[in-house]
Amino acid sequence: MKPDDATSRFHTIGVVPEPAEPLNERYWYVEGAEARPIGLPVDEFWSQVMSGAPTDPFVSHVVQADGWLVTQYDVEGGAGHEEMHPEGDELHYLVSGDLDVVLVSDDGTEHVITMRPGSMANVHRGVWHRIEARAPSRGIAFTAGRGTRHRPTGSGADPEPPSAP
Repeated sequence: MKPDDATSRFHTIGVVPEPAEPLNERYWYVEGAEARPIGLPVDEFWSQVMSGAPTDPFVSHVVQADGWLVTQYDVEGGAGHEEMHPEGDELHYLVSGDLDVVLVSDDGTEHVITMRPGSMANVHRGVWHRIEARAPSRGIAFTAGRGTRHRPTGSGADPEPPSAP
């Protein structure tokens, strides 16, 4: 089937295909059996989420709904913050590079998951964690983000109130 034929077929059933976009420029949101791109650039999305009062209606939905955020990230060095997802796990798939996912227990003890390209790690719900890259790295994260909290690396403080994704 030619691409034009496929597009015509989608139109006849009332579905218009989404254009392909770079994963590092937009989050995708998966809820139930549906997936949609979030229409804001990553920085603007996070600005609204962290404000506690999103102005975009879809971002407002995302911060309260039970779904998954999917994004690509590029990292060199450390992130400068730790995060915790109280309502679901976070999966990391390493596309390229060399990095550690550092899990931080309540008493400050750290456990390191070393990742190599092609590996996947699960950060269980409720576990504070951060990423530290030993080389420039690219990964894909699948985050059950509702209620996500952030804190400065090594602070051990549990900030209030929780933010969403």
